[in-house]
Amino acid sequence: MDCLRYLGMADFNEIDRMTLYEYGMRMKAHRLRQIDREYEIHLQAWANHNVQATKRQGKDKAVPVFKTFKQFFDYEKRIEEVTGGCRDKVQEDRLKRIAVKVQDYERRQKCYGDI
Repeated sequence: MDCLRYLGMADFNEIDRMTLYEYGMRMKAHRLRQIDREYEIHLQAWANHNVQATKRQGKDKAVPVFKTFKQFFDYEKRIEEVTGGCRDKVQEDRLKRIAVKVQDYERRQKCYGDI
């Protein structure tokens, strides 16, 4: 029953072929996915708390800490962190090395004929 409910397996032949070790590993993976889901729920609650945060301005006035969503979460900056600078630099260096090797190969081919 666990296979049907937790593991999303519906093929009884596949369930019958599964070893006890495989079953244990799949159930462990399921429990870890559940922990990941709990983490995301708690992270969302924490973000909700932070986005509602205020700070005192003067004696009786409270203003939001984040005036815009971008101050709270800079989507473009996060995308740049994941895809940007470092990776582009690595790719550029790799292409330069390839170009140097091609030039060296062509130079040797002209000097010595077919290699």
